Amino acid sequence: MKEIQVPVEFVELDENSYHPLVTVAVGSIEGDFIVDTGASITVVDLGTPFTHEPLEDARGISSGGIGGEIGEVKLVRLPALHVGDHALEDVRAALLDLQYVNTLYHDRLRRRVAGLLGSDFLLKYRAVIDYENKRLTLKVSPS
Repeated sequence: MKEIQVPVEFVELDENSYHPLVTVAVGSIEGDFIVDTGASITVVDLGTPFTHEPLEDARGISSGGIGGEIGEVKLVRLPALHVGDHALEDVRAALLDLQYVNTLYHDRLRRRVAGLLGSDFLLKYRAVIDYENKRLTLKVSPS
């Protein structure tokens, strides 16, 4: 297995309330993704024009967050997710409106979130967050 390391930025939303962010690209569009160990599946924001394909053999999943039920979520396939200089192909994700998150980020940081790297992604690539050195390490199959 090959290890790739990417920088992590820790943003403070409120006093002592932090989110780890990494820069991810889908096609030519780059954006901030929250490294979210509490999200069961990777999410792309409905409002970000990423290239994606519907998963024909997958039914929607029900989802909820701390704030309550979100409802039915559409699953999509991203042709490639670029993390650092490595392209991870055929990534499955949920398409979800992240307006609530983006309102929070805009009000506090004047930024926008393009998605969440969920536990499915973090487990698959055996992710390790190095808080001291501000790095995310992923283990990928050599290309």
